[in-house]
Amino acid sequence: MSRFSFGKNWQRYLRGLDDEKVDAAIESLRSWLGSLSGMTFCDVGCGSGLFSYAAARLGASVRSFDYDPDSVAAALSLRDRPEVSSANWEISQGDVLDKTFISGLGTFDVVYAWGVLHHTGDLHQALANVTLLVKSG
Repeated sequence: MSRFSFGKNWQRYLRGLDDEKVDAAIESLRSWLGSLSGMTFCDVGCGSGLFSYAAARLGASVRSFDYDPDSVAAALSLRDRPEVSSANWEISQGDVLDKTFISGLGTFDVVYAWGVLHHTGDLHQALANVTLLVKSG
């Protein structure tokens, strides 16, 4: 199955990333979720990595992945910023449709998949796999 590669677009987006956009992402997560301090956060299809970065800035331990290697590279560039600890943010290439990959990630307090799952070509399988990432309770 062919998928559109968003990564180059995300890399261009990050070239124009400023404090205002970062603050908006942080505030967006804070308004939905409150404090993420001490929580685990999985960003499915992380794209630019902006919301992973925001979660890390809010104190979460973050796990990000994307199907597109260029998106992974974009997220890695954000993780290198001094405002976050790379020890608390793991990034890899992976496919939400690959149940073996998903099963190896563990479970998380927050599973974030904004604007992603419908691009996989198999929305139902993507949704089924994402539920495996959510901690019980």
